[in-house]
Amino acid sequence: MIKNLFAHIHTAYTHISRVLSEFWLKPVTPAAGITVPSERRQVKLISTMLLVIAIAMTSGVVFMGFFSSNKVVGYVLAGAQVGMVAAYFVSRTRHYNLAALLALLILSIIPILNITLSRDHSAHALLILLIWNTLTILLSSTITTLRYTLIFIIINILTLLLIPLFVTSVTYANMTLPLIFNTVISLTILIFTRHRNLMEKDRTLELSRINEQLKVELSERKKAEKQLTHTALHDSLTNLPNRILFMDRLSQTLERAKRHEDFKYAVLFLDLDRFKVVNDSLGHKIGDRLLIESARRLSTCLRGEDTVARFGGDEFVILLEDILDTSDAIRIAERIQNEMSIPFDLDGYKAIIFVSTGIVIGNPSYHQPDDIVRDADIAMYRSKGKGLGRYEIFDSSMLDHVMTRLELETDLRKALNFQEFIVHYQPILEMKTQRIIGFEALVRWQHPTKGLIMPAEFISVAEETGLIVPIGYWVLDEACRQIHTWQAQFPASPPLSINVNLSPRQCAQPDLVWNISKILKKNELDGRHLKLELTESLIIDESGSAKTMLAGLRDLGIQVQIDDFGTGYSSLSYLHTLPIDTLKIDRSFISRLGTSANNTEIVQTMFSLAHNLGMKVIAEGVETNEQLSSLQTMQCDFVQGFLFAKPVNSLEAGALLNKPHAQPGSE
Repeated sequence: MIKNLFAHIHTAYTHISRVLSEFWLKPVTPAAGITVPSERRQVKLISTMLLVIAIAMTSGVVFMGFFSSNKVVGYVLAGAQVGMVAAYFVSRTRHYNLAALLALLILSIIPILNITLSRDHSAHALLILLIWNTLTILLSSTITTLRYTLIFIIINILTLLLIPLFVTSVTYANMTLPLIFNTVISLTILIFTRHRNLMEKDRTLELSRINEQLKVELSERKKAEKQLTHTALHDSLTNLPNRILFMDRLSQTLERAKRHEDFKYAVLFLDLDRFKVVNDSLGHKIGDRLLIESARRLSTCLRGEDTVARFGGDEFVILLEDILDTSDAIRIAERIQNEMSIPFDLDGYKAIIFVSTGIVIGNPSYHQPDDIVRDADIAMYRSKGKGLGRYEIFDSSMLDHVMTRLELETDLRKALNFQEFIVHYQPILEMKTQRIIGFEALVRWQHPTKGLIMPAEFISVAEETGLIVPIGYWVLDEACRQIHTWQAQFPASPPLSINVNLSPRQCAQPDLVWNISKILKKNELDGRHLKLELTESLIIDESGSAKTMLAGLRDLGIQVQIDDFGTGYSSLSYLHTLPIDTLKIDRSFISRLGTSANNTEIVQTMFSLAHNLGMKVIAEGVETNEQLSSLQTMQCDFVQGFLFAKPVNSLEAGALLNKPHAQPGSE
């Protein structure tokens, strides 16, 4: 209850204080035309002072009029009050300085009139004169400048000196003490006023210096902020807009397209073909020069309203606004290709590059800038897949293809974790005995919803994503396990062997030989019964890594075969220098046997070459008896193909081994 009482008292006090404050401030509030804060403070000071003096004079007028016998003083105060009220009203306007001077003049005249008109020349009257003079000087030093204060000091001293001349009853002896006192007080006030003004001047100079310093710092800060903004929105190397700025402008373009149906735009996604070759061979400094020069050339191919940005690396994106139709975008793309095909002179080095470009023509179906850039990127990769220096216009089928590929990649990762891969085996027969001497292991994907998927549909994706490495090791492990099992079930001399393909990504692994050795030990398989099939491009490697790898495999007793021979480099000079055991003639050559003498002659040459180098030959893709007959004539060593059996699972492959005519050969 006491707390509530105090709360009510505090509330009442706050309310009364606010009312009194408003009541007091209202009479001294400056005119609306005075807006400068310093002027408004000066006006309030002068108005308040004059209002107080006017109120004080009112009490003097009342006292002198009703209680004093000296009516002259009352009349003088009454007249002075009228002048002071007038000065008060003037003080609330822009002429507040004149009001201060008027008030000081009135205060200076009041004692003179009192002495001369009232004929009161007593010491008391002179003391009042002295007090009024001192008050005038004090007020002058407060509300006017030093110059006006000095004038009022001179006026007051002259007043004291002239009174004896006009008032005979007052002698200079009477004025000596007031004159000395007034002079001392005046000089003191003048000195302090001067000191105050000097301090204010010093403070003003200091504030001015600080203000100038703040201006400089503010200017530098604005410049730094502007530079930071530019840096945040532009590429540091080429000074082109970066991804952030480009996406912002593309967003604005989308909004404009929504408002104006006839507004057309296009986005071009560019990638510099062969940039990596230049960057790796000539160094990053030259690569940076190439990017800078490319940015300059791209800018010259565009209009002022278009935007070219660097997204990073060797990727540039262009926004074409307010185009007429697709032909405008194509024309600019062709202009860019022509300009960029001119050789670059980079510190004495000549560099030739090409540009792959993806084009997206804006349409109402686009609502997000990311979708447009994504589709332009897809179209660019489609053009890159078709060759150097091409452009492609995006269509929805490209996105469908990419989404299907992405789904395939995701499913591939799941397949590896959930063991959805299986191995099929195609038998390899010895030509002389027509008996199975081994199998080629071929991976298949048993998809949970799509069924059996052949390698042609997923191997390229696995190779690009690197998933081919774990998949390849799994196939190798499973094939070694299975052939070891068959060797125990179907003993022969020589034992059954297994052929496994190695991908380029697998061969690039530095620990390939070590991993293969570990798999052989795990499955207790002799390395002599494992045959690895590699493509010609992997074998013919000038870096020396291929020779090192082949030597490591040879140390494990593993035989190496060149797969699809005749379709790759076919560099004959390398065949006799590398530890190659077998050439596997590609099915494209076998399928053309008998169709012309030239085709047969080519295959015969391959056989002769291999045999002369001490290598065996396998013919894959044998499908007809005519092909088999031709291969027998050419003294082919081994065959495989649909004529004998398609790739089958392990159970069916085991059944093939059980057949009397398919027993492994024996010495």
